[in-house]
Amino acid sequence: MAVTRNDAALASEPLARAGLLLRTADRWLGRIAFGLVLIGAMVVVLLTALIGYSVFWRYVLGVPIAWTDELSGYLVVLMVMVGVSEALRRGDHINVDLLVGRLTPPKQRWVAAWSMLAVIAVGVVLLLDAISAVHGVHVMGLVSEGYLEIKMWIPQSAIILGAAMLIVSALVGLWRALAGFPAVDRREH
Repeated sequence: MAVTRNDAALASEPLARAGLLLRTADRWLGRIAFGLVLIGAMVVVLLTALIGYSVFWRYVLGVPIAWTDELSGYLVVLMVMVGVSEALRRGDHINVDLLVGRLTPPKQRWVAAWSMLAVIAVGVVLLLDAISAVHGVHVMGLVSEGYLEIKMWIPQSAIILGAAMLIVSALVGLWRALAGFPAVDRREH
């Protein structure tokens, strides 16, 4: 029996039989999350260069550069927050499926749906807290106590972005699970 083009498409696309709206939401989420991952990759390169610069000045020239540690901390937060959505979307967060792996596929989807609801709840708490914190430091005009004297709302805004994207990823994952599809896309990208 020959494999048709449609059979190959169904095998490679887990949402091939899903509705147009779910496929479109999943595709756009994937594009946005991938864009954020690219930003995260650029931050990794920048962070590597920054640390190399700091090490060179400190250990080769004997002149420590004090502001690099502060900036490195802000960049690590940004790197984590721009990657959290894609990690959830692809199922790369830590999970223990000792019991879930023994369930039937329909029960696994229900567990996945409950998991996505938990992620949404945590994401909402994180988002609301981050919005409150960013608003508070913006109103007070707080700047960092380090050498950079950055307005603190700027690095804290990365948490708002990450939490919002985490919620969107979990909502799409919930939608996928309730529609009878895997909540996460574990295919190699």
